[in-house]
Amino acid sequence: AAVAEAVAREAAVLATYDRAVTMLAFRARARSELRRSLIRKGEPAEQVDAALERLAAAGLLDDAAFARQFARARSGGTGASKRRIQQELQRRGVARDVTDGAIAEVYEEEEIDEGEVAERAARKKLRSLAGLDPAVRTRRLYAFLARRGYDSADIRRAIEVVTGEDAGFDSV
Repeated sequence: AAVAEAVAREAAVLATYDRAVTMLAFRARARSELRRSLIRKGEPAEQVDAALERLAAAGLLDDAAFARQFARARSGGTGASKRRIQQELQRRGVARDVTDGAIAEVYEEEEIDEGEVAERAARKKLRSLAGLDPAVRTRRLYAFLARRGYDSADIRRAIEVVTGEDAGFDSV
């Protein structure tokens, strides 16, 4: 009977493991994000924890690697700031020290200048704001960049570079 229970428990953990692998094949995830998803789908917590340990041991679940991959994609593709990437990673359950290290590593490896990323995002957004009054355009561009997590100095600089005008937000 004890052997049968052990086999049943092992089979249940393997089923959870298989489900986790399928979810990871679809999209990379942080450990805590994957744990939450599996539990939400009805998997027992102890099976989930056992499956996650196996995934980590097999090298299939690594928050640092996930954070680097995520930071690389978000910094290059969407024009997100370091702060925005960090917030998104923390929302997915990646520890602060892991996010900081991953973002710093990616920015160094890819030689990313956050000011240039802000300028690129501003230039792209400016196309859709072309017909607006300059004050409205500047205000909307500022809000757009602020939502992406850039600080006011980077935003002012980006707006001045892409519009050729003073950003006019000295009081901000």
